[in-house]
Amino acid sequence: MADGGIRRDVFGCSKASLDQDKNFTGAGIHFHLKGGDESAPGRVQALASSSNYLIGMSMKYGHERTIYHQHHSEKHTFGERDLYIRTLDDDYEADLTGSFSFVLIEIEHGMLAQLAEEANLEGVSQLRRTVGTSDPILGGLVAALSLSHQSELIRERLGAAIGIHLLETYGIAQRRRGLARGGLSRRNQNLAKELILSRLDSSISVSSLAEQCNLSRSAFAKGFKESTGKTPYRWITDARVERSQQLLTEQDLSLEEIATMCGFADHSHFSRVFAARLGEPPRTWRRKLT
Repeated sequence: MADGGIRRDVFGCSKASLDQDKNFTGAGIHFHLKGGDESAPGRVQALASSSNYLIGMSMKYGHERTIYHQHHSEKHTFGERDLYIRTLDDDYEADLTGSFSFVLIEIEHGMLAQLAEEANLEGVSQLRRTVGTSDPILGGLVAALSLSHQSELIRERLGAAIGIHLLETYGIAQRRRGLARGGLSRRNQNLAKELILSRLDSSISVSSLAEQCNLSRSAFAKGFKESTGKTPYRWITDARVERSQQLLTEQDLSLEEIATMCGFADHSHFSRVFAARLGEPPRTWRRKLT
Protein backbone atom coordinates (compact mmCIF):
# COMPACT_ATOMS: atom_id res chain seq x y z
CA MET A 1 0.00 0.00 0.00
CA ALA A 2 1.28 3.46 -0.84
CA ASP A 3 1.56 5.57 2.31
CA GLY A 4 4.48 7.95 1.88
CA GLY A 5 7.26 5.40 2.18
CA ILE A 6 6.49 4.42 5.78
CA ARG A 7 8.44 1.28 6.73
CA ARG A 8 6.10 -1.35 8.13
CA ASP A 9 6.50 -4.78 9.70
CA VAL A 10 4.78 -7.88 8.28
CA PHE A 11 1.59 -7.03 10.18
CA GLY A 12 1.35 -3.49 8.83
CA CYS A 13 2.62 -1.55 11.86
CA SER A 14 4.88 1.44 11.35
CA LYS A 15 8.35 0.33 12.49
CA ALA A 16 9.19 3.84 13.68
CA SER A 17 6.39 3.73 16.26
CA LEU A 18 7.48 0.43 17.86
CA ASP A 19 9.65 0.68 20.97
CA GLN A 20 9.27 -3.06 21.52
CA ASP A 21 9.57 -5.50 18.62
CA LYS A 22 10.71 -9.01 19.56
CA ASN A 23 10.07 -12.47 18.14
CA PHE A 24 10.45 -16.02 19.43
CA THR A 25 8.97 -19.49 18.94
CA GLY A 26 7.50 -22.04 21.35
CA ALA A 27 6.07 -25.46 20.39
CA GLY A 28 6.08 -24.47 16.72
CA ILE A 29 4.02 -21.31 17.35
CA HIS A 30 5.44 -17.88 16.50
CA PHE A 31 5.16 -15.06 19.04
CA HIS A 32 5.71 -11.36 18.34
CA LEU A 33 5.95 -8.72 21.11
CA LYS A 34 4.86 -5.31 19.83
CA GLY A 35 4.56 -2.13 21.85
CA GLY A 36 5.15 1.61 22.10
CA ASP A 37 5.81 3.63 25.25
CA GLU A 38 3.80 6.65 24.25
CA SER A 39 0.99 5.61 21.91
CA ALA A 40 -0.28 3.13 19.35
CA PRO A 41 1.33 3.05 15.87
CA GLY A 42 -1.56 4.89 14.21
CA ARG A 43 -2.68 3.42 10.90
CA VAL A 44 -2.05 -0.30 10.37
CA GLN A 45 -2.14 -1.53 6.76
CA ALA A 46 -1.32 -5.04 5.61
CA LEU A 47 -2.07 -6.98 2.45
CA ALA A 48 -3.31 -10.57 2.58
CA SER A 49 -0.27 -12.82 2.96
CA SER A 50 -1.22 -16.33 4.11
CA SER A 51 -3.93 -18.47 5.68
CA ASN A 52 -2.21 -18.39 9.10
CA TYR A 53 -4.15 -17.43 12.19
CA LEU A 54 -3.16 -14.28 14.08
CA ILE A 55 -4.20 -13.90 17.71
CA GLY A 56 -3.54 -10.52 19.31
CA MET A 57 -3.44 -10.34 23.13
CA SER A 58 -3.56 -6.87 24.68
CA MET A 59 -1.20 -6.60 27.65
CA LYS A 60 -2.44 -3.26 29.03
CA TYR A 61 -5.55 -1.06 29.26
CA GLY A 62 -6.43 1.90 27.09
CA HIS A 63 -6.09 0.62 23.53
CA GLU A 64 -8.68 1.38 20.87
CA ARG A 65 -8.82 0.44 17.21
CA THR A 66 -11.18 1.18 14.34
CA ILE A 67 -11.18 -1.67 11.82
CA TYR A 68 -12.16 -0.85 8.24
CA HIS A 69 -14.09 -3.30 6.08
CA GLN A 70 -15.21 -2.90 2.49
CA HIS A 71 -18.56 -1.29 3.32
CA HIS A 72 -18.33 -0.43 7.01
CA SER A 73 -16.02 0.10 9.97
CA GLU A 74 -16.18 -1.07 13.58
CA LYS A 75 -14.56 0.36 16.72
CA HIS A 76 -13.31 -1.76 19.62
CA THR A 77 -11.82 -0.89 23.00
CA PHE A 78 -9.30 -3.35 24.44
CA GLY A 79 -8.64 -3.86 28.12
CA GLU A 80 -5.76 -5.80 29.60
CA ARG A 81 -5.90 -9.45 28.43
CA ASP A 82 -8.53 -8.85 25.75
CA LEU A 83 -7.84 -10.53 22.43
CA TYR A 84 -8.74 -10.72 18.79
CA ILE A 85 -8.50 -13.66 16.39
CA ARG A 86 -8.28 -13.22 12.63
CA THR A 87 -6.58 -14.82 9.64
CA LEU A 88 -3.96 -13.26 7.40
CA ASP A 89 -5.78 -14.11 4.16
CA ASP A 90 -7.62 -10.75 3.96
CA ASP A 91 -6.30 -7.21 3.54
CA TYR A 92 -6.32 -5.47 6.93
CA GLU A 93 -6.62 -1.79 7.70
CA ALA A 94 -7.21 -0.19 11.09
CA ASP A 95 -6.53 2.99 13.07
CA LEU A 96 -4.96 2.32 16.49
CA THR A 97 -5.06 4.85 19.33
CA GLY A 98 -4.17 4.83 23.01
CA SER A 99 -1.67 2.75 24.92
CA PHE A 100 -0.27 -0.12 22.86
CA SER A 101 1.28 -3.38 24.04
CA PHE A 102 0.36 -6.61 22.26
CA VAL A 103 1.65 -10.15 21.99
CA LEU A 104 0.80 -11.47 18.53
CA ILE A 105 0.49 -15.25 18.20
CA GLU A 106 0.86 -16.60 14.67
CA ILE A 107 -0.20 -20.21 14.05
CA GLU A 108 0.02 -22.03 10.74
CA HIS A 109 -2.90 -24.27 9.72
CA GLY A 110 -0.64 -27.32 9.76
CA MET A 111 0.48 -26.62 13.32
CA LEU A 112 -3.13 -26.05 14.39
CA ALA A 113 -4.04 -29.50 13.05
CA GLN A 114 -1.03 -31.04 14.75
CA LEU A 115 -1.94 -29.51 18.12
CA ALA A 116 -5.54 -30.66 17.67
CA GLU A 117 -4.36 -34.23 17.11
CA GLU A 118 -2.11 -34.13 20.16
CA ALA A 119 -4.99 -32.82 22.29
CA ASN A 120 -7.42 -35.44 20.93
CA LEU A 121 -9.76 -32.80 19.51
CA GLU A 122 -11.50 -34.32 16.52
CA GLY A 123 -12.57 -32.09 13.65
CA VAL A 124 -11.00 -28.87 14.95
CA SER A 125 -9.49 -27.36 11.82
CA GLN A 126 -10.08 -23.65 12.45
CA LEU A 127 -10.53 -21.03 15.14
CA ARG A 128 -13.54 -18.81 15.71
CA ARG A 129 -12.87 -15.20 14.82
CA THR A 130 -13.48 -12.69 17.59
CA VAL A 131 -12.54 -9.12 18.58
CA GLY A 132 -12.22 -7.62 22.07
CA THR A 133 -12.90 -10.88 23.94
CA SER A 134 -11.59 -11.11 27.50
CA ASP A 135 -9.40 -14.15 28.16
CA PRO A 136 -7.48 -13.86 31.46
CA ILE A 137 -6.26 -17.48 31.24
CA LEU A 138 -4.58 -16.97 27.88
CA GLY A 139 -3.36 -13.58 29.07
CA GLY A 140 -1.62 -15.19 32.04
CA LEU A 141 0.04 -17.83 29.86
CA VAL A 142 1.20 -15.20 27.38
CA ALA A 143 2.55 -12.96 30.17
CA ALA A 144 4.60 -15.86 31.56
CA LEU A 145 5.88 -16.74 28.11
CA SER A 146 6.95 -13.14 27.43
CA LEU A 147 9.42 -13.00 30.33
CA SER A 148 12.89 -12.57 28.88
CA HIS A 149 14.55 -15.05 31.27
CA GLN A 150 12.38 -18.02 30.29
CA SER A 151 14.32 -21.02 29.04
CA GLU A 152 13.67 -22.80 25.75
CA LEU A 153 12.08 -25.67 27.67
CA ILE A 154 9.64 -23.38 29.51
CA ARG A 155 8.70 -21.62 26.28
CA GLU A 156 8.11 -24.98 24.61
CA ARG A 157 5.71 -26.00 27.39
CA LEU A 158 3.91 -22.67 27.56
CA GLY A 159 3.63 -22.54 23.76
CA ALA A 160 1.93 -25.95 23.73
CA ALA A 161 -0.40 -24.91 26.57
CA ILE A 162 -1.34 -21.74 24.68
CA GLY A 163 -2.10 -23.67 21.49
CA ILE A 164 -4.28 -26.21 23.28
CA HIS A 165 -6.13 -23.47 25.19
CA LEU A 166 -6.94 -21.71 21.92
CA LEU A 167 -8.25 -24.94 20.41
CA GLU A 168 -10.36 -25.84 23.42
CA THR A 169 -11.79 -22.32 23.81
CA TYR A 170 -12.14 -21.07 20.23
CA GLY A 171 -11.94 -24.23 18.11
CA ILE A 172 -14.80 -24.83 15.70
CA ALA A 173 -16.41 -28.32 15.57
CA GLN A 174 -14.71 -29.28 18.81
CA ARG A 175 -15.34 -32.82 19.96
CA ARG A 176 -13.31 -35.18 22.13
CA ARG A 177 -12.25 -38.56 20.86
CA GLY A 178 -10.66 -41.57 22.45
CA LEU A 179 -7.10 -42.63 21.76
CA ALA A 180 -6.57 -45.17 19.06
CA ARG A 181 -5.12 -48.54 19.96
CA GLY A 182 -1.39 -48.84 19.68
CA GLY A 183 1.01 -46.45 21.34
CA LEU A 184 4.78 -46.41 21.01
CA SER A 185 6.74 -49.55 20.38
CA ARG A 186 8.64 -50.90 23.38
CA ARG A 187 11.88 -49.80 21.71
CA ASN A 188 10.69 -46.23 21.26
CA GLN A 189 9.26 -46.09 24.79
CA ASN A 190 12.62 -47.12 26.24
CA LEU A 191 14.56 -44.84 23.91
CA ALA A 192 12.43 -41.79 24.75
CA LYS A 193 12.67 -42.40 28.49
CA GLU A 194 16.43 -42.95 28.34
CA LEU A 195 16.88 -39.73 26.37
CA ILE A 196 14.77 -37.77 28.86
CA LEU A 197 16.59 -39.14 31.91
CA SER A 198 19.98 -38.41 30.35
CA ARG A 199 19.05 -34.79 29.62
CA LEU A 200 17.19 -33.70 32.75
CA ASP A 201 19.70 -30.92 33.38
CA SER A 202 19.12 -29.35 29.96
CA SER A 203 16.38 -28.41 27.53
CA ILE A 204 14.28 -31.31 26.22
CA SER A 205 11.87 -30.73 23.34
CA VAL A 206 9.15 -33.09 22.20
CA SER A 207 10.27 -32.48 18.62
CA SER A 208 13.77 -33.77 19.32
CA LEU A 209 12.43 -36.89 21.05
CA ALA A 210 10.07 -37.56 18.14
CA GLU A 211 12.95 -37.18 15.67
CA GLN A 212 15.03 -39.75 17.56
CA CYS A 213 12.09 -42.16 17.35
CA ASN A 214 11.59 -41.45 13.60
CA LEU A 215 8.07 -40.16 14.24
CA SER A 216 6.23 -36.91 13.66
CA ARG A 217 5.82 -34.69 16.70
CA SER A 218 2.07 -35.35 16.89
CA ALA A 219 2.37 -39.14 16.42
CA PHE A 220 5.07 -39.33 19.09
CA ALA A 221 3.12 -37.22 21.62
CA LYS A 222 -0.06 -39.21 21.08
CA GLY A 223 1.72 -42.58 21.26
CA PHE A 224 3.73 -41.57 24.34
CA LYS A 225 0.60 -40.58 26.25
CA GLU A 226 -1.18 -43.79 25.34
CA SER A 227 1.85 -45.88 26.34
CA THR A 228 2.64 -44.12 29.63
CA GLY A 229 -0.63 -42.48 30.64
CA LYS A 230 1.12 -39.09 30.67
CA THR A 231 1.95 -36.44 28.11
CA PRO A 232 5.68 -36.06 27.37
CA TYR A 233 5.72 -32.76 29.25
CA ARG A 234 4.15 -34.32 32.33
CA TRP A 235 6.53 -37.30 32.25
CA ILE A 236 9.55 -35.00 31.93
CA THR A 237 8.39 -32.81 34.82
CA ASP A 238 7.69 -35.81 37.04
CA ALA A 239 11.16 -37.20 36.24
CA ARG A 240 12.72 -33.88 37.22
CA VAL A 241 10.87 -33.83 40.52
CA GLU A 242 11.89 -37.44 41.27
CA ARG A 243 15.53 -36.61 40.51
CA SER A 244 15.33 -33.57 42.78
CA GLN A 245 14.02 -35.75 45.62
CA GLN A 246 17.09 -37.96 45.28
CA LEU A 247 19.41 -34.94 45.32
CA LEU A 248 17.65 -33.36 48.29
CA THR A 249 18.91 -36.23 50.44
CA GLU A 250 22.44 -34.91 49.81
CA GLN A 251 22.63 -32.11 52.36
CA ASP A 252 25.71 -30.48 50.82
CA LEU A 253 23.77 -29.43 47.68
CA SER A 254 21.93 -26.10 47.74
CA LEU A 255 18.42 -25.73 46.34
CA GLU A 256 19.84 -23.53 43.56
CA GLU A 257 22.30 -26.26 42.58
CA ILE A 258 19.57 -28.91 42.59
CA ALA A 259 17.29 -26.70 40.47
CA THR A 260 20.05 -26.37 37.86
CA MET A 261 20.94 -30.08 37.92
CA CYS A 262 17.29 -31.02 37.36
CA GLY A 263 16.64 -28.61 34.51
CA PHE A 264 14.37 -26.12 36.26
CA ALA A 265 14.52 -22.50 35.11
CA ASP A 266 15.57 -21.26 38.56
CA HIS A 267 15.08 -21.84 42.29
CA SER A 268 11.62 -20.22 42.24
CA HIS A 269 10.43 -22.39 39.36
CA PHE A 270 11.78 -25.50 41.10
CA SER A 271 9.94 -24.66 44.33
CA ARG A 272 6.63 -24.01 42.54
CA VAL A 273 6.70 -27.26 40.58
CA PHE A 274 7.88 -29.32 43.55
CA ALA A 275 5.15 -27.92 45.80
CA ALA A 276 2.50 -28.50 43.15
CA ARG A 277 3.50 -32.18 42.91
CA LEU A 278 4.20 -32.97 46.58
CA GLY A 279 2.14 -30.42 48.48
CA GLU A 280 5.09 -28.62 50.10
CA PRO A 281 8.21 -26.76 48.94
CA PRO A 282 11.54 -28.60 48.69
CA ARG A 283 13.07 -26.84 51.71
CA THR A 284 10.24 -28.10 53.93
CA TRP A 285 10.42 -31.57 52.41
CA ARG A 286 14.18 -31.72 53.04
CA ARG A 287 13.83 -30.67 56.70
CA LYS A 288 11.63 -33.69 57.34
CA LEU A 289 14.49 -35.97 56.29
CA THR A 290 16.61 -34.94 59.25
